[in-house]
Amino acid sequence: MKNLSFEIIGDILIIRDSASERTVLDFAELKMNTYPYIKSVFLQTSKTEGQKRTRNLEFILGKRNLETIHKEHGNIYRLNPLHTFFSPRLSFERQRIANLVKKGERIINFFSGVGTFSLAIATKQVECITHSVEINEIAFKYLCQNILLNKCQDRVFPYCGDAFEIVPRILKIKVNRVLLPLPLEADKSLPVACNALDGGNGHIHWQITEHLQSKIIPFNEIDKRIRTIFSDSDMEVNFHISTTRIIRWIAPRIAHIAIDLNIIDSE
Repeated sequence: MKNLSFEIIGDILIIRDSASERTVLDFAELKMNTYPYIKSVFLQTSKTEGQKRTRNLEFILGKRNLETIHKEHGNIYRLNPLHTFFSPRLSFERQRIANLVKKGERIINFFSGVGTFSLAIATKQVECITHSVEINEIAFKYLCQNILLNKCQDRVFPYCGDAFEIVPRILKIKVNRVLLPLPLEADKSLPVACNALDGGNGHIHWQITEHLQSKIIPFNEIDKRIRTIFSDSDMEVNFHISTTRIIRWIAPRIAHIAIDLNIIDSE
């Protein structure tokens, strides 16, 4: 049997490779027999697209219910993978960032989704505050539910709307750390994130996509890209790239990359 790419979210299995109807059905039956906790199987028929990060899913087998609860590192996430973005392949990245957060930090998550990064941080570091912005109304609903489910309402504060409007015009809070987990808006969001840092100092976790010929990340090209973004925004920013890592491959030779930036006030 052909081995198809898939992911398991809660009790839902999502097949990510296209194949014949018979191949997909046989694969779905095999996985449901192998993993009895899987209740539903869907086939992903489009890429994850847009600011709201949604995709098309076609029902294959089991129950048609698309709402599920996914458990990860002590956190509980209620979500619907048709209408909201969630990737179990980002589990390590969520924990990696959560482990970097220090006591008493103030954080903004520009693109919170159902709350995965924000709640991972809040669970690890209970003495920090994370302001979580989400433009997708359905994802925002789940974000609010997940804050309650994880008992983090005293340290994760949700905002529904466009981060590019909310952060500079409504929130106006200066923070120590900014999360930018949306490669689609990578270049646009970086200058806004810098302006949100308290005293021009802090950390930015920037996610981008890049065409790579190998597993080696071209540091010089990343550095050049960042300098161009700041230059185009008429900003002089003193930064240091502390970490680069490939989070996952989203297509042949296209990598989803995490970049950790330390921003230092040159004055």
